[in-house]
Amino acid sequence: MAHKRKAPPIIFTDDGWIFTAEENVSIADLKEKVVNGYAGTGGAFWWSTGDHEVYQYETEIGEKFGAESSGLDATASSFVHSATPGVEERLAANLQHLIAECGGPLTALAGLCQEAAIPFFPRIRMNSHYAIDPTHPGYGRFRRQQPHLLIGRPGEEFPEKSVEWGIRTGLDYAHAEVREHVRRIACEVFERFDVDGIELDFMRHPAFFRMAEALANSYLMTDLVQKIKARLDEVSAQRGKPLQLAVRVPPTLADARRLGLDVDEWIETGLIDIVVVGGGFISFETPVDEFVRAAASTPCLVYGCIEATRHSDRRFLRALALRWLTDGADGIYLYNFYTMSPEWNRQTAAEFSDLEILKKLDKCYEISGTMSFSPTEGHSAAFRLAHPSTPLPVPLPAESPSLGPTLCIRVADDVADATGGLALRLDRLPLEDRLEVVLNGHTFPWDQAQVCGEGWPRQQVVPLFWASYPTRPVERQMEGVSVEFAVDGSLLRQGTNEIAVRLVAGQKGRREQVILSGVELAISH
Repeated sequence: MAHKRKAPPIIFTDDGWIFTAEENVSIADLKEKVVNGYAGTGGAFWWSTGDHEVYQYETEIGEKFGAESSGLDATASSFVHSATPGVEERLAANLQHLIAECGGPLTALAGLCQEAAIPFFPRIRMNSHYAIDPTHPGYGRFRRQQPHLLIGRPGEEFPEKSVEWGIRTGLDYAHAEVREHVRRIACEVFERFDVDGIELDFMRHPAFFRMAEALANSYLMTDLVQKIKARLDEVSAQRGKPLQLAVRVPPTLADARRLGLDVDEWIETGLIDIVVVGGGFISFETPVDEFVRAAASTPCLVYGCIEATRHSDRRFLRALALRWLTDGADGIYLYNFYTMSPEWNRQTAAEFSDLEILKKLDKCYEISGTMSFSPTEGHSAAFRLAHPSTPLPVPLPAESPSLGPTLCIRVADDVADATGGLALRLDRLPLEDRLEVVLNGHTFPWDQAQVCGEGWPRQQVVPLFWASYPTRPVERQMEGVSVEFAVDGSLLRQGTNEIAVRLVAGQKGRREQVILSGVELAISH
């Protein structure tokens, strides 16, 4: 096994929330409300530089946000979030204010992180499929002036709301001009600024070629990564400081390869130092362990990604962390948690940093369901393209009690002294129906079920979490039917737990299906 350098147990990320949420942002604000939130955690801090080839830092190569737009409309909706009007004007003003005050955001953040001993990486979004009006300041001149460089060719039409339609306005890396532009942008952030490395974020958004051409064109993306890595190594040697190249990629090696990303080759040939697995949308179905195996004989570090809009309840976070860390991952990468309080950050880092502590904490495992990546807009289509199918949701046939799925939940905890709880989440369950539920060969009597037709509570990030600081997860009531059973610890297994579910319909010949959308297994120590 190759020697691996010491890795931070947790990577915190930030999409630049402060520039759109507040006015007159200063270097003091960056220190107090951004960098100080991660000080003392032992973690790293990675910060997004922009989107859609429009950047929110002092770039000399790319287009600075608002630099080519006058009279920005303070009432217009953001191209990302329709609930945040006015953010374009605020972002542009904050960028100019910081450039005048201290040279700019990257200059400030690199210095502040160095003072706080926090490893700092700028993050480059490798594509963007947000649906943006070409006249909008967030669209950017690179695409506006060169529409022939996009995945959808000028005049080409696709079926509306198809995946091809959703990714049509993204950059097509088959063009040398695209690859060279992105190479120059990526190299600028470590050539000009005193950073510890750079992330190429291939999950924002994961479509880089025309769908039929992606696999054949993978060598072009590998060539781009090679060029960025070669320049990074040159700068590292000049400074006498190790600089690392990180990538965030689709949740399986096969899906990455299908999109034109030969991640296993990048790992094997030493092109990358860190790989972050997935976007966190199918968290419990993400095979981080296959990336661990691919990197076993290399120095490459492996991180599992948790997405805040998918999971923010500590019990789920702990379950994911314990599973991935015991599988051999080097740490955990948090996405969209950037407005959490410093106290939340410190507690999370402390739990993820000590396996012995983590093993003793309560957790909740689940079977991940396919997220509603309805390809009705660009980034939804790209996410749908990058993800494999998952076990849920699944229909429970009403016509025969012998039909139904057998599902698996893998538990990393030592369950010798644990107790548990099994929860099934359904869209509906008629009063005359019941479920036959079998856990590891044990059938639960239906009269022991706790059935609630008014949904169930779940901790989630607050609405508009990107617009306020600090925030904490809040409890929200989910819609549907919940069926729960108490589970004796003797029924639990460390490893794979099998759960069979059958619908016993009280009314024969009924056409409406019952959909099983969630299965959760809580572990209490």
